[in-house]
Amino acid sequence: MITRNEMIRLSYFHPKRAFTLIESKPNEEVYEIRVLLKNVQGAVAKVAQVLANAHVDIRTSVLFDAVEHEGKGYWTAFIEVSKASKGVKQLEKELKRLDVISEVKIEKPAPVLYDAMHFPILHGNSRAIVMPIELFSSLWEEIENILTPSGFEAVFYNAGKKSGKYIAEVLSKKVSAEIETLATMLAQATKAIGWGVIVSRKINPKRCFAKVEMKGCFEAVLKKNANRKACHWTRGFFAGYMSQLFDKPVEAIETKCIAAGDKVCRFEIKKKI
Repeated sequence: MITRNEMIRLSYFHPKRAFTLIESKPNEEVYEIRVLLKNVQGAVAKVAQVLANAHVDIRTSVLFDAVEHEGKGYWTAFIEVSKASKGVKQLEKELKRLDVISEVKIEKPAPVLYDAMHFPILHGNSRAIVMPIELFSSLWEEIENILTPSGFEAVFYNAGKKSGKYIAEVLSKKVSAEIETLATMLAQATKAIGWGVIVSRKINPKRCFAKVEMKGCFEAVLKKNANRKACHWTRGFFAGYMSQLFDKPVEAIETKCIAAGDKVCRFEIKKKI
């Protein structure tokens, strides 16, 4: 579990919580609400006004297109109603009377406040999963116990290369295949999905060389206080990604690592000899 000190240290990047689970206090009464909205201006505002008039506290919410209902969208929220002036059933009735709403569902997740309204999770149009970093840690530790240190490094480096090449192929189909564009997309993607934040990059296509610096790399966090470089999957990923960008085989080494006590993880990608 990420500690408060770690959260403060990473606050420069403005952490966000995935809409999967929220915490509550013993005296709070938290429900989850899912509203199917028509695609009209002011729809969310009308829903929010009904809740505000009833003194309902909106703890967190998300808004996205409803895949199975063309032209409509879902607004889903965790709401706290311990001080509300109206009951949940009355709120549901009032919301259903709004002309911008097609469907309303309110329920109390129990025993834990997990999102109970949506499945599966989508990343773009691809199915995704959310795994707390502690699960990754236990998984990788068990694999490391089975393999020798060199075997572990080789397995995860090569797995990373394959993943990096695949992602580069996918992204190059979405936008221009120009190297700088794809490098920018990589920085966007790694931050958006929680792998880490690329804070510096230098790319020389003619030499097939790149240098990337990353903060908050998830792999280094898994191995914090290891006193050694630990980001084998990540450096493999950069090697595979850059191989696709340069259209030539390259290799990657990690010259600095947060797990070894450095402030950043630094990767150097060079043409394979």
